[in-house]
Amino acid sequence: MKKLLSIYVILLGFLNISAQCSQLDAGDDVTVSCSDNCTTLTAEVFPGIGAQTDTYTIDSATPCPIPPNGGVTPTSIYLDDRWSGVVTLPFTFYFFGQPYNYLIIGDNGVISFDTNRSSPEIQRPNDFCQWSFDQTLPSTDLFRNTIFGAYHDLYVPAASSPGDRIRYYISGTYPQRKFVVLFDHVPQYSCNSLLTTQRIILYETSNVIDVQIDEKPVCSGWQNGVAVVGIQNEDGTVAYVAPGRNTGAWAVDPLNPELWRIIPNHNPSSIIFDYKWYDDTTNTLVGTGQSINVCVTEDTVYRVEAAFDDPNTGQHYTLTDTVTVFFDNQLGNFDLGPDIYECDNPSVTLDATAANATTYTWEKDGVVIPGATSPTLTVTESGHYVATAGFGVCSKSDDIDVYIEARPIVSLPADIVDCEGNVVTLTPTISNLSGNETYQWQKDGVDIPGATNPTLDVTETGNYTVVVSNTIGCDASDDIMLTFDPAPILDIGEDQVVCAYDTAVVAANILDGDNYEWLVNSTVVANNSPVLELNGSGDYDVVLNLDRGTCSVTDSLHVKILDPIAVVATPILYGELEVTVTGGGLSPYQYSINGVDFQDNNYFEGLPNGDYYISIKDSNNCEYDNVLMAHVINLIVMQFFTPNGDGFNDYWRIENAEYTPEAQLNIYDRFGKLVRSMRTSQHETWDGTLNGTLLPSNDYWYILTLPNGKVYKGHFALKR
Repeated sequence: MKKLLSIYVILLGFLNISAQCSQLDAGDDVTVSCSDNCTTLTAEVFPGIGAQTDTYTIDSATPCPIPPNGGVTPTSIYLDDRWSGVVTLPFTFYFFGQPYNYLIIGDNGVISFDTNRSSPEIQRPNDFCQWSFDQTLPSTDLFRNTIFGAYHDLYVPAASSPGDRIRYYISGTYPQRKFVVLFDHVPQYSCNSLLTTQRIILYETSNVIDVQIDEKPVCSGWQNGVAVVGIQNEDGTVAYVAPGRNTGAWAVDPLNPELWRIIPNHNPSSIIFDYKWYDDTTNTLVGTGQSINVCVTEDTVYRVEAAFDDPNTGQHYTLTDTVTVFFDNQLGNFDLGPDIYECDNPSVTLDATAANATTYTWEKDGVVIPGATSPTLTVTESGHYVATAGFGVCSKSDDIDVYIEARPIVSLPADIVDCEGNVVTLTPTISNLSGNETYQWQKDGVDIPGATNPTLDVTETGNYTVVVSNTIGCDASDDIMLTFDPAPILDIGEDQVVCAYDTAVVAANILDGDNYEWLVNSTVVANNSPVLELNGSGDYDVVLNLDRGTCSVTDSLHVKILDPIAVVATPILYGELEVTVTGGGLSPYQYSINGVDFQDNNYFEGLPNGDYYISIKDSNNCEYDNVLMAHVINLIVMQFFTPNGDGFNDYWRIENAEYTPEAQLNIYDRFGKLVRSMRTSQHETWDGTLNGTLLPSNDYWYILTLPNGKVYKGHFALKR
C-alpha cells in the first residue's frame, strides 16, 4: 500500500521585493550633478544562490522586462490540450533536488520535468495535457514534478497563428542565462475573447523560478474559472503555492501584473563573493567589495563582477551586471562667438557669461591673465583667448582668436610707357609692412589667376591694381596704367654661307632706326649703319641691336665664309685618276676633268693618255675652275706577236707597265698552265717559249696584279 504524505506549505514570509531581473544586480542607474558628483554603488545577488533545491520560498516581486537576446522558438502547439515535444535546456536546472536538462511544455500554462508519465495524468511529449481540475496543491491528482504558472484551461486553436502563441527562448549569457517560456495572448477555453499572457522563467546557476503574469482574466462560466500558481514535487506530496493563487477563481489586471519568485532555501551556504568593479569602457578596475563610492564628471558605465564557488556543483562562476552613473552638468553653455578680425577698432570685448557659473578665468596664448575673473574681458592685442566658467566640479571652456591689426598703406609708381615685348616688374611700396601680407593683382578690374606674389611681371597694356591684405583680411589697393608701344620687327636675314674670296653682306630691314649696334663674334663693330660687310674666310656670329623710340630690338645670324679648297689629283696608271679635296668649300663636292661635265664620284677611269685640268663645285654651288692639272698614262696591251726573228713583234709585253715597278705579270696557256711569270720592274718580255721550247700558235691569257691589289686580265694571240 502506497503511503501518501501531504505536506502543507507554510510561507515564512510574503514580501513584495523590488525588481531584480538578473542574478547579479548593480542597482538602478543614478544621476549626479556638478555640486555632488559622487555616489555609492551596491551590487546584490539573487537569494538562493548556493542553496539546495529541496525546499523553497515564494516572494512577490515587481515584474521584469526579459527580452530575448537570441532566437525565439515556437512550440508549434496548435491543437487544444497538448504537451510539446521534448525541449532541451541550455543549462542544467535543479528542481526538488534533481538535475534536469530537458522538459515539456503544456498548453494549459505548465511545464514539467516528467516526460514519460501516464498516471494520474498523462505527462508525455506531444500527448494529451489535462485541462480539468478542482484540486488544490499539493495533490497526487495533479501534474507531478511540474511548475504551474498559471495552470488553467487555455484554447490555442482560437488564436491567430496558433502554432506561434506558445514560444520559448534564451535570455542573457553564461552563467546568467534565463530559459523563458512565453504564453502570448492565448485565448481561454469557452471564453475565447479572454486572453492570457504569462511567462515561466528558469534561472541558470541560482535555480530560481519566476512566474510572471501580465494579464489573466477569469472565465467564470467554464470550470468555475479556476487557476493555480506554484510548484509540486515528483510524489505530489510537496508543493509551494503563491499566496492567494491556489486553485480558485482569481484574475490579474494588465495594469497590475504579477511576478512570483520561487527561491530555493534549503541549507543556504555562506558563499563569499569576490566583487570587482570596472569602468566598462576602459576595462579599468575601479574598486572591490559589494559597495564602492565613485565620483564622475561624465556619463560612465560601471561593470561589477561577482565571482564565487558553488558548493552544490563545485563550479566556479562569475556573474556580471552594469550600471550607468549619469552626470548632470548644470553649468550653462556659453559661446565666445566666431573669431574676431578688427582693422580699425583698437579693442574688443569678449563675453563668457554662463548660467550657474561661480568662477571665471581667462588665458591669452596659454598664459592665465592675472585678475581676469569676470565673465567679460576687454582685449587690445591679437591673441588666442580661452575663457573657463566653473561651477563645483564642472567647468566649460571656449576659445576665440582675436586679430587686431592696422590696415596696409599701399603705393605703386607713376604710370609707365614701355616697348611691346619688354617685361615691366611692378613692386608696391607698403609703409606699414608686417611681413604676413597677401597679394592679389588685377588687370582692368579683374583678378589675374595665380597672381598672388608681392611683384608682378607685366607684358600687356592695361590698368593694373594690387590689393594687399593683412593676416586678418583687411585690405588696401593702388593702381598704375602701363602702355606698351608696338615693337618693330627686326630681320637681318637667314644664316649665310659665302664662297671663298666673296664678301658677306648683312642688311637690316629697318632703315629708320635711332641707333645700330653691330656685334661680330661678341665684339662691337664701329658701324652705325643698317648694312654690314664681312670679308675673309671663317665663322662669324653677327648680332644687331637696334633702338627706335622706346623699343630696343635685336636679331642675329651666323655667317660662314668658306676657306679656299686644296685639291690633290692622284693619277693612277692605266687610264685612272683619283681627285681629293683637302681644303675649304662645303662638302659634298662635284668633280670635273674638262670644266664642263661634273660628277659626284671623285674617281675617273678609262682615260686616254694626256693632261687633264681639274675643276670642283661644292654644295654651296661655289665653283673652283682649273685648280690643278694632272697627267694620265694608259696601258697598251699587244693583241698578238710573231716570234719569228724577223725583228718585228718578236716579243710580247704591256707597254707602260714598267711605270709600276712592282707589278706582277703571269701568262697562262688555254689549259690554265703558267707558262711565264715576269716582274715589270725588270722590263721583261716573253718570246713565246717555255723552258727553251717553242710554244705553239694559240691564244694565251695574262693576269697583271698592281701593287695596290688591282687586277687586269685579258688574252692575246701567238702566231708563228
